[in-house]
Amino acid sequence: MIRYVTGDILKTDAEALVHGIAPHDDFKQGLALSLRENWPSLYKDFRHYCKTTNPSEGELWSWKGPEGPAIVNLMTQESPKNKQGHPGKANLPNVNHCLRSLLKEVKKQGFKSLAITKVATGV
Repeated sequence: MIRYVTGDILKTDAEALVHGIAPHDDFKQGLALSLRENWPSLYKDFRHYCKTTNPSEGELWSWKGPEGPAIVNLMTQESPKNKQGHPGKANLPNVNHCLRSLLKEVKKQGFKSLAITKVATGV
């Protein structure tokens, strides 16, 4: 069942929080910044993941800390062009690929509830 709600997604009681980022994102704005501030080890682990795997647009990376929800990072946005650059916009092919991967992740992890941010694409 899908239920649309408004408010602070960080206050959800859902098992997993899902949002869009870019590969090698610096988590310096929006929801990603709030996640970085609430769970600093999320960002540290993401940096390590990026350095060891060099993820691509359209992939996802899941993280679970000792407390709080699982966080599923959908790489819907274009990668920054350089280390000081900002992530690009999300696009439909990346979003579609991420959503297919999210379905597999939900089945694998057995999530019963998700809180998903609205995805705005550059299209």
